[in-house]
Amino acid sequence: MAHSPFEGAWLQGRKALVTGASQRIGRALSLALARAGADVALHYRTDEAGARETAAYISDMERRAPVLQADLGDVEACEGLASAAHDALGGLDILINNAAIFERTPLETLTVHDFDRHTQINARSVYALTLAAGRRMKAEGGGDVVNLVCISAWKPYPDYVPYNASKAAVANLTRSFAKVLAPDVRVNGIAPGPILPAASEAPGQGEQAVADTLLKRWGTPEDIAGACLFFLRARYVTGYTLAVDGGRSIA
Repeated sequence: MAHSPFEGAWLQGRKALVTGASQRIGRALSLALARAGADVALHYRTDEAGARETAAYISDMERRAPVLQADLGDVEACEGLASAAHDALGGLDILINNAAIFERTPLETLTVHDFDRHTQINARSVYALTLAAGRRMKAEGGGDVVNLVCISAWKPYPDYVPYNASKAAVANLTRSFAKVLAPDVRVNGIAPGPILPAASEAPGQGEQAVADTLLKRWGTPEDIAGACLFFLRARYVTGYTLAVDGGRSIA
């Protein structure tokens, strides 16, 4: 029987920071990294209990999992988070920019504040964290950054204009940082489609999103984690964003 290329502790000795690690996709990413052998610093903003639950799972794998709090809407907090993760793990060579807000903003109530809020948390935090961590990685021998983009960067969701725009910015930051951090640090992105229902969805929105895919089903957080492991393994890939969307982008 053929073995998976991802079996075993092939990330042994590597040190990762995952933002938004307390639940959902962030938890799946964190657990996948730990199963592959990495130590993982777990960021949260308000859900400390969820982050500590993720940490307990990782501790059971005999990996380190320090839990770190930061408000990613604050630039200084982003810079402090990169430093805290580096100090807690004794280095940092994987950054997974996962945390984001996804708030429904219909035209009737849409404001400039909505744009600023989504941009600060979803895009500016990626810029600040990648800048801070990427410089350290270059100075210390290299690393990997994986950004969670969204298929809405190219196929916008109705009633989510600020969110769509913020994720389009993350797609561009992925390509831009891939250039400036090369050749030592690789930067790639994952663009999920419908993975999990969101609290801010309008009635029927999730079902329509699934219907718009070619595979006609929800994806899973583990699908996103698998794409992340692919990028960490694919040493000759940088500046690329992979759609993990059930074919929605070409439907």
